[in-house]
Amino acid sequence: MTQSTLNADLSKMSYDEFQDFMKGLALLYSGTSSNHNFISIFNDLRSIAKRVERLPFDFFTIYGAYEIKDNQVVVAVFRIDIDSPADDNTAPNMTSVEVSFADDERNLRCSARIRKYLTQPEYVARCELAYPPVMEDLLWEKEYEKRRGTKVNLNLSEEDKKLLLAGAIKPKHC
Repeated sequence: MTQSTLNADLSKMSYDEFQDFMKGLALLYSGTSSNHNFISIFNDLRSIAKRVERLPFDFFTIYGAYEIKDNQVVVAVFRIDIDSPADDNTAPNMTSVEVSFADDERNLRCSARIRKYLTQPEYVARCELAYPPVMEDLLWEKEYEKRRGTKVNLNLSEEDKKLLLAGAIKPKHC
């Protein structure tokens, strides 16, 4: 996949056309290298949505609020499956990208930041019961604390420490 901007006017699409378009977008990204395409799909979705969000502790489920025909704002949820490459030199693949909509019961963990845009009152009400904002806030706080408390422990020999401090070697993640 090449880097390009998604150019689509969802405001002219009926709900059925919107669903077909989103299914096509999911199919387009399925089976691609995730090296840069995960960021690309997120950016593409963000460019056509009123808002996109991931869930706490879940980087591979993307909820979005999209405005379609007649000023309706509807939800679409992208779930991305990534494989484990056989060796460290190969980028993982996005083996499948699945999109689903408000009628899918798995989508009741929709963020309150997405729900505030939606014009699907029955769906929003079901989400409020299944995933109240206080629960979401608690999970975001736990994720923040986990990330803040994460420390990298390097087991380096004294010689490696001296070389690292002298700038002679760089850690792999840099």
